[in-house]
Amino acid sequence: MDALPSTTMPSLPQNDSPTAQSQRQFQLSLARTNYNYMQSYLEHVPLSAGVPKGEEFSLAYTAKVLPVFLRLAANFKYVVLGILAEELEDDLPTEAIRDVEKAWDKLEDNLSIFHLERDLENLKGLLGSLSKVPRALEGLVRIPADLQRMATGLNQVFEEMLRDGPTALLRSTLFSMLDRDGRRDYLQATGVADYTKLFELLPKPQTLEVTRQPWMKSKAEPYEQDWYFGYLQTAGFNTTILTGVRLDKDAPAYATRLSALLKKMPLTDAILQSVTGDAGLTLKAAAKKRRLYVCDYSMLADARTDPNHGEERYVAAPIAVFYWNPDPGPGYPESNGAMQPIAIQLQQQHDAESAPIFTPNDCADANDAKGLKWQLAKTLVNVACAMQHENVAHLGACHLTLDPMIVAAHRQLSDQHPLLQLLIPHFRFTLNINDNAMHSLVIPGGVVANTVGLKVESSLAMVAEARQAWRWDEQSPDRLFDARGVDAGSLPDFAFRDDTLLLWAAIKRYVTAYLGIYYADDTAVAGDSELQGFISELVSPRFADFKGLNGLKPTGDPQQPFMIDSLDYLIQIVSHIIYIAGPLHASVNYAQYPLMSFSPSVSGCIYNPLPARRTVITSKDKAVGWYPPLDIALYTLSFEYLLSGVQYDTLGQYSDDPREPYFADQRAQEAVSGFQHALALAEIEICGRNKTRPMPYLFQLPSMIPNSTSI
Repeated sequence: MDALPSTTMPSLPQNDSPTAQSQRQFQLSLARTNYNYMQSYLEHVPLSAGVPKGEEFSLAYTAKVLPVFLRLAANFKYVVLGILAEELEDDLPTEAIRDVEKAWDKLEDNLSIFHLERDLENLKGLLGSLSKVPRALEGLVRIPADLQRMATGLNQVFEEMLRDGPTALLRSTLFSMLDRDGRRDYLQATGVADYTKLFELLPKPQTLEVTRQPWMKSKAEPYEQDWYFGYLQTAGFNTTILTGVRLDKDAPAYATRLSALLKKMPLTDAILQSVTGDAGLTLKAAAKKRRLYVCDYSMLADARTDPNHGEERYVAAPIAVFYWNPDPGPGYPESNGAMQPIAIQLQQQHDAESAPIFTPNDCADANDAKGLKWQLAKTLVNVACAMQHENVAHLGACHLTLDPMIVAAHRQLSDQHPLLQLLIPHFRFTLNINDNAMHSLVIPGGVVANTVGLKVESSLAMVAEARQAWRWDEQSPDRLFDARGVDAGSLPDFAFRDDTLLLWAAIKRYVTAYLGIYYADDTAVAGDSELQGFISELVSPRFADFKGLNGLKPTGDPQQPFMIDSLDYLIQIVSHIIYIAGPLHASVNYAQYPLMSFSPSVSGCIYNPLPARRTVITSKDKAVGWYPPLDIALYTLSFEYLLSGVQYDTLGQYSDDPREPYFADQRAQEAVSGFQHALALAEIEICGRNKTRPMPYLFQLPSMIPNSTSI
């Protein structure tokens, strides 16, 4: 759904003539036949009932996906087929690969908004070339059965791409290459190095490209070190879990009470003192000084796993405790402090044998003199973090939260409404990508079931539970960090928080300027019948069913129990929608390949029982039994590369041609210019901050954020 015609001048319904108002109502009556809800897929989670006409992927979107896919196809050849015996190398279909490259060059060289029919033919030519690659493999009779199945599965994907476009790659069909009647022979890793080889023709992820600095330990990779594990909690792929640990009387709404933590995990002053090296430090003192933090994955306590092609998988519900150490010592950044990991318990209830406390120096007596179980425990915490990330922080809190907002907006705001015109670029392609996810990813046998490791029922239950607990005002970034006990007054360094608040401020100024053009005061807001319908549908249990919009005014009318009569609160609501669609989604989506694709650091599955006190790990390479097999790891990183590699547009940029601006109202263009200026300043500020960070945090750079949740 691209830019509105320049002749569509915005207006509020109360300012239109009776005839124009009738026309608006007729247009809305048609929209309500196109946009509707369903709640049968996920109970208590309203979603769009299909992809409404006008919300489909465009050819321009397809063109954004293609180059990313080409790199994946090349890597597939070199990695999966590269494990064949060397004597087969001459048989590989290099001519077919060259045909693909030529077809892409033709499409790329000629792509133009003025020749869409020609481009469509070039696109079909490219997809036809792609479909020949696996067919060319069929003559290689010496290919092992697993690899032959992979080629066959890839062929099916290419056929779907020819029919439906490259977004077919987002579906689960690729897993047909992994299927087999009975037991499947996994491609087992023999050591950590095998996972590094999966990135033959793709850029190495950020996990493997961290610049070594003098303060880092020389005998361990950066991703293996404690500073890195601590840093991930504030500058990683999922920064939503970390909460402050406070004394009971001081705990904000979402912070963790020290007494509650100790009931589940018998952490002691002695453990804290041993790990930090501070003989006088106590848990109570650390909590009082706001230096104690925790990531508690209690949401996984009741989750269940399914075997994957006959191989059992396991789930952890860990608790990881951290201390903000102002002087952490060797192995940590030489700065004003760092998040130091203190202890990990892999289950919610402690047991000295089956669920011990792991520490960096084994001071809790977990039979871990070499520290190898501590290393594994950190990885398993990252697995739990990835499970919560994919199901809740990414899918639930971004994609599926936006979904009913989009439906409500189109059902209640006419095309002429300035609010709908403001929001459309931030809604682009979201309903289509969500529909793909619901029908292809989060289904039995789909991508989530194969790469994240939980039963689909457990994944969906996590999504539904998180949505039921979601409260609009509390989730606003100017409130949430305080409620979690990770505000700047408590935790001095939190890369995501510090960067995202720059973008929140820019968005809010932009929305203030834009809405100020059309709403002179609170009276204008209260008198907007379409806006009132939008708000009513957002909070209605029959429709979008959002809770926690505490700035609304009760009306006493059961047909429309709430109304909005505050311009300031409208600005807050609209800013929050744009923030979720852009910066919040970018923070979890675009970190996937950089930080989640190397399985020895992060994966979505556990393939061995959780380590206990009696567990013995003799070397780093012996830990690969807990990691996913190489084929699952390869598909996972490929899928993450696709999701992290497609960016349709850029936050604040609404038109590719300055002579044809998106907004017909010139006054709106002035607001856009101010927004773009603020984002440029934020980019400069974040780049400056990254120069002093132990590892750059890239996922709130405005240039790397699209306007909408479009992938």
